[in-house]
Amino acid sequence: MTTLLAADIGGTKCELAVFALGGDDCRPLASRRYPSRDYGGIDEIIALFLRECGLRPRFASLAVAGVTGKKRAIVTNLPWIIEAERVAAAFGFTRVVLLNDMTAVCASVPLLGPEDRIELQPGDGEGGEMVAVIAPGTGLGEGLLVQSDSVFFPCGGEGGHSDFAPVDEEQQDLLRWMLRRGGPVSCEDLIAGPGIANLYDFLKETGRGQESGAVAEALPAADDRTPVIADAALAGEPCPLCRRTLELFLSILGSEAGNLALKTYARGGLYIGGGVVPRLAGKISFAGLLAAFRRKGRMEELMAAIPVRLITRKDSALLGAASYGRAALAGACKAE
Repeated sequence: MTTLLAADIGGTKCELAVFALGGDDCRPLASRRYPSRDYGGIDEIIALFLRECGLRPRFASLAVAGVTGKKRAIVTNLPWIIEAERVAAAFGFTRVVLLNDMTAVCASVPLLGPEDRIELQPGDGEGGEMVAVIAPGTGLGEGLLVQSDSVFFPCGGEGGHSDFAPVDEEQQDLLRWMLRRGGPVSCEDLIAGPGIANLYDFLKETGRGQESGAVAEALPAADDRTPVIADAALAGEPCPLCRRTLELFLSILGSEAGNLALKTYARGGLYIGGGVVPRLAGKISFAGLLAAFRRKGRMEELMAAIPVRLITRKDSALLGAASYGRAALAGACKAE
């Protein structure tokens, strides 16, 4: 049986799995997850995974969180450069396919079942060929999927690095506060995992919330402040400042998700992926996110008609990388 190595390569974690190249079985033959920063590059992780699983796939499909071309990819939040030919030579792959990680998430959408998502807004049921995806994680991913009877085209982009656009006075104050820290202010600076700490600092320094003593004590010692803030916001007796931070995060996310849906005319739905928002499901209201999503002036009726769904399947990018790789390598599979 000819097999395919699929990988989701991100700034926080790398997930690898081996799938049968032919067919449409979504179950991996083997899979592992590795902390990205524990390794010097993807070659180390692939070598370790192949030793651990004992399989020798003929092909590879690598989804990369960064600027990705056909032959070379640069990981945005790690000093890694991935070259398809070098990886192929190192591990004996016949061919290596590189794709953006958001392209992989978009490719997974048609494969998601009802158990893999939560419907936040049902929409009007009209549907459409365009689907938009926004995914806050270590960074902020954005992408789209065109699907019809004869076309299936997933495409990730770098929309998370577009400029942040405030929609009210508080967000205008936030923009000015961020600008004083230097540099342009992107959406990713505020609505990705690390951005939560920026929002917390802004609210604290401008007197917009009360910090709990436990959080004030825990934050200075934390390597990553975001989990501390999120946990305190979702606790039985939440820290008011932490709770306000997540509410602001969701509001800005909803606004940017609406921008993406408008620009792509995503009548087929807006999907929220990534590792941050699924952890909030059932623990905090998404009403603010949906209100911001719909708040588009004369387009408010259109926005209310667009389905909004939260992807809860943790390995959606890995699944999409396998699906994309199978399609790209279909000719090689038939030749076997």
